[in-house]
Amino acid sequence: MKIAFGICSLGIGHATRSFPIIKDMIKKENEVVIISHGRALSLLKKEFPNLKFYDIPDYPIKYTEKAHQFIPYMLANSSKIIKNMLKSHKFFLDIDKRENFDLIISDSRYDVFNYHKDSYLIIHQLRIMLKMAFLRGGTMFYNSYLSKYFKKILVPDFEENSLSGELSHNLKFINKDKIEYIGPLSPFKRVSMKKDLDLLISISGPEPQRTIFEKKVMKEIGNMEGNIVITLGRPEVERREEKLKIYPYLSFKRREEIMNRSKLIISRPGYSTIMDLYFIGGKAMFIPTPGQPEQEYLARYMKRRKIAGFMSQDNMDIEKMIKESENYEGFRGEYEIRKTLNRFWSVVS
Repeated sequence: MKIAFGICSLGIGHATRSFPIIKDMIKKENEVVIISHGRALSLLKKEFPNLKFYDIPDYPIKYTEKAHQFIPYMLANSSKIIKNMLKSHKFFLDIDKRENFDLIISDSRYDVFNYHKDSYLIIHQLRIMLKMAFLRGGTMFYNSYLSKYFKKILVPDFEENSLSGELSHNLKFINKDKIEYIGPLSPFKRVSMKKDLDLLISISGPEPQRTIFEKKVMKEIGNMEGNIVITLGRPEVERREEKLKIYPYLSFKRREEIMNRSKLIISRPGYSTIMDLYFIGGKAMFIPTPGQPEQEYLARYMKRRKIAGFMSQDNMDIEKMIKESENYEGFRGEYEIRKTLNRFWSVVS
């Protein structure tokens, strides 16, 4: 089969969680064509240098410095987002005319589909957890409307004992028969090795919050004892400190190793990160990106389930987080990706 695989460019989590499916598609001798943009596209080109790629911009969103500014910003730019999505969809249909795809898979890109072909949407956030209930309902109605263009919605989560909670469960407006829970996705796996790193701090996310997070971490971490590793999530930056092991960027194999060796991980609670931790296992504490309702909700949800705790970026206290991590169970790390891949193929085949 010739398969189009569209991948959202907001962060790199959508790209990394797509790795196992893309690799399995290639293993099954399918021809895969990838549609993405920005850093996600660059990463995918490095991982799959022999595939064909198309650069189609998706969401023209810039994250605000203040949390309370994000929702007004999104509302003010909604027409621009929709206009861009319609333009991108037309671009994709032109590509489809040339490529003649047999199957279309889209990870969180509503513009990559053909109504007359088998098109599937991978998404975990069918409800955006905004503070006002009518806005949360509005996001479900929006997803319900757009889902009509796809044959099925593939949620990378479990139907029971979910990782995403209300983001993709107990939904209104959306036809339940259209939703398939295929299981979590991650390029990582649990590896048995010595836990010789006391702390891994993973700094990531969109600017300007990524840099604000980094500055706060560096201010606190200087006088701390122990074997500490910090990853900056910026491959273009070189950074050295005498007391700390600081990596501008880690390859996936190296990151898998570091995560498996760490006694505690402090990171953003993006859903892709939570899935990675579910595969690897271990203790974690979270710092949600201000203004991102998904991360703020997931941090509270993990705390409510006694899996991991969190602190706000403004009130971050790393030493206190280390102590509080003892109160949480952590992630078990007993899942096998083959289960999700088998479920995926059973739905799309």
